[in-house]
Amino acid sequence: MTKNSPTLSCDRPASSVDALSSACTFELSIVVPTFNEAGNIPELLRRISRVVTERSIRCEVLVMDDSSPDGTAQTAREVDVAVPVRVIERTADRGLSPAVIDGISAARGDFVLVMDADLQHPPESLVDLLEAVRGGADFVIGSRYVPGGTSNEFTIYRRLNSRLATLLATPLAGRSVRDPMAGFFCFRRDLIGQTELNPVGYKIGLEVLVKCRPENVQEVPIRFGTRNAGDSKMDFAQQVDYLKHLHRLYQWRWPTGTQCLTFFAVGAVGMVVDLTVMALLMYSHWSFGAARVLSIVSAIFCNFLLNRRVTFPDAVQGRSDKQLAIFLAVCVLGLGINWSISNALYNLFPAWQSYYQLSCIAGIVVASLSNFILSRNFAFALQPSKQPEVS
Repeated sequence: MTKNSPTLSCDRPASSVDALSSACTFELSIVVPTFNEAGNIPELLRRISRVVTERSIRCEVLVMDDSSPDGTAQTAREVDVAVPVRVIERTADRGLSPAVIDGISAARGDFVLVMDADLQHPPESLVDLLEAVRGGADFVIGSRYVPGGTSNEFTIYRRLNSRLATLLATPLAGRSVRDPMAGFFCFRRDLIGQTELNPVGYKIGLEVLVKCRPENVQEVPIRFGTRNAGDSKMDFAQQVDYLKHLHRLYQWRWPTGTQCLTFFAVGAVGMVVDLTVMALLMYSHWSFGAARVLSIVSAIFCNFLLNRRVTFPDAVQGRSDKQLAIFLAVCVLGLGINWSISNALYNLFPAWQSYYQLSCIAGIVVASLSNFILSRNFAFALQPSKQPEVS
């Protein structure tokens, strides 16, 4: 039995918060994902309660806890506040983004607000976000990077890291959005609709921005504070997950273009492998001809494995031997195209023969495009994307 006193959201008494939540409607559902936040959750809930009480906001709080070993869930249940608090302990598919998605599914408010439990997102600013969605915004961000917003406690490294991550997300979110990675945001619950959300890592807000395509996005300034207690969840693994998430979103937004760029990037890696193996074999006194054969074969196998796993991830369901055979045929054809284009341009424009590199580059570009198209449609037999490409 919870100690929370649900006096704000319903005029009639209820024997428990769950019963009250089922019986009443809310204007706002606040989703708070937690893991080892026992030192922060009491103050967070008290500050939320104070804000919504003063402004008479019909509100519920959903604490989505990933089975914290520090007793976060029990601590949240024991906090005595004047707002309904539902604590949902999760045991499967744990992680910040899945926790938020589950919270959105369980929310009963007309609007949903997502915030962290570490008090870096000031609860007092939730009123500004709510006012913006009340005023017609589809998606509102509590932003550090608009006039009036601050994050002074960041080290230089954290600032550079944040700015670079923001820059990488800008093509997806749009140049008008200054803080697309913010974890403090509010939106109409019906914005999600039937959209399938499957983010990697912790940037669920970016996922909603990209996939739900809200028309009216607004940002309100916040003072991004310091963590009150506990340890930051930001580590190298989270940063790697962020890059994976970006890659997935780029593929969703521009499937063909992203695959093509990834294919070229894999080709660049293959070139490095080629040159590295060649250098090692020459250092070991191999003959040039034998070394060249082995270095080229090494690069081709490297490209095949990376393209199968990274560029065309659906291809891992197919037969690798058949895919490899077709990929080798594609590479041989690409060599022929490269030679033909380069040789034709070199002979067609004698005045430019001193700039033969241009002919070589043209041959490489055309052959690379041919390799991509043939690999995509034959070697890896990729299924048509379920999402249309948007230019």
